[in-house]
Amino acid sequence: MSRQFKLKVDGKKHAIEVDGTTLFIDEIPFVIGTSNEFVTLDGIAYHVRLEENKAIVDGQEFAFESSGFKSRPAAKKEIAKKPKIEASKGSVLSVMPGAIIKMFVKLGDIVEPGSVLMILEAMKMENEILTERGGVVKKVHVAIGDKVEAGQPLADIE
Repeated sequence: MSRQFKLKVDGKKHAIEVDGTTLFIDEIPFVIGTSNEFVTLDGIAYHVRLEENKAIVDGQEFAFESSGFKSRPAAKKEIAKKPKIEASKGSVLSVMPGAIIKMFVKLGDIVEPGSVLMILEAMKMENEILTERGGVVKKVHVAIGDKVEAGQPLADIE
């Protein structure tokens, strides 16, 4: 079941639809996840804090207004398990539950944007986990054979 609402950010109006773990902003899809004060869009973690009519994203403030949105308590079966590991600003997060079957990076490796970090098997499909940031692999949170949940940190890139 999807939920739709309007959101005005710094004076610009947007149509928002939330359908499971997909967020559509003006009909453009993004895979979303949350972990404490972090929100992920397509695997990139952002530190987000909401205060009355403003959102603070990685330290930058945005004024916002929303309409047409009614929150409702989640059913017990919809409540996600909290990941065992906390996300940080440079975390690459799993976009779906599955199992890690191949690793291509280790601590200290230098990666370019678009580099394949690992392969996640989900529903008998092999999914490449890519980094959208370049940098140095500061931490690898998983190993081959580990089961992961959506939103769980897989590696930290700085």
